[in-house]
Amino acid sequence: MANTENIAHAVIEALNARDFAALAAKVNEDVALSGIGEGSDNGREALRERFVRHFAANDETYQDALVMSDPPGNTVAIRLTAHGNPAGGSYSKEKILLLELEDGVITRMAFFTGS
Repeated sequence: MANTENIAHAVIEALNARDFAALAAKVNEDVALSGIGEGSDNGREALRERFVRHFAANDETYQDALVMSDPPGNTVAIRLTAHGNPAGGSYSKEKILLLELEDGVITRMAFFTGS
C-alpha cells in the first residue's frame, strides 16, 4: 500500500511551489488529466502545460488538505481550499483533487470544483 498521505502532501507542495519537475516525478508518463483546463488529456507535458496556464490565469494555491483514501491506497481524494487571484479579484473555494495510484505512482489526476 502506498503512503497516500505523503504522496498527497507532496503533490500539494509541488503545486504550491510550481515545481513541475517534482510533480512529474510522482506521475506516470501517460498520466490521465481532467478538471485542469478544458477537457481531458494525457501525459507529463500536458500536465505541465495545463498547470502553467492555470496558474498564470489564477495564481492559485492550496491549503487545508483533508486526505482520504480507499483501504488499498489506490484512490485518494483530497479536499482542499483553493485561494486564487485572477485579474478580476480573489476567491477562496473548495476543490477536490482525485488521484488514482498504481504502485505508488499517480496514473490519474482530476480536479473537481463545486458550483
